[in-house]
Amino acid sequence: MKKLVFLFCALSALTMFSCIKGQQNDDNNEMQNDSTTTAVDSTMQVTGVAVDGAMNSISLVVDGDTVDFSYPDLDNDHRASWDIDDTVTVRYVVTQYGDSVTDVINNTDA
Repeated sequence: MKKLVFLFCALSALTMFSCIKGQQNDDNNEMQNDSTTTAVDSTMQVTGVAVDGAMNSISLVVDGDTVDFSYPDLDNDHRASWDIDDTVTVRYVVTQYGDSVTDVINNTDA
């Protein structure tokens, strides 16, 4: 009976160890994947006529299509004020989680 209990305890410990080791490998793989995906992020820009928008967002007409951008966390140094019918350039970074606006530039003022 003692051998059976010892064997059960050893098997349980081995199973727990392999689960913990597998979780650590998964965490390492996720960290490596995150670092490689940020390497493929690219900066883009689009210029169009402002047709709509609200606080921290803008809608531009570009070649007949309407594109919308939201920039709630963009600081004031990178966010120009604009009015309807102004020509505006929006710079953004494409990530795996969506577009992230880096600059809003009013070209009408220039």
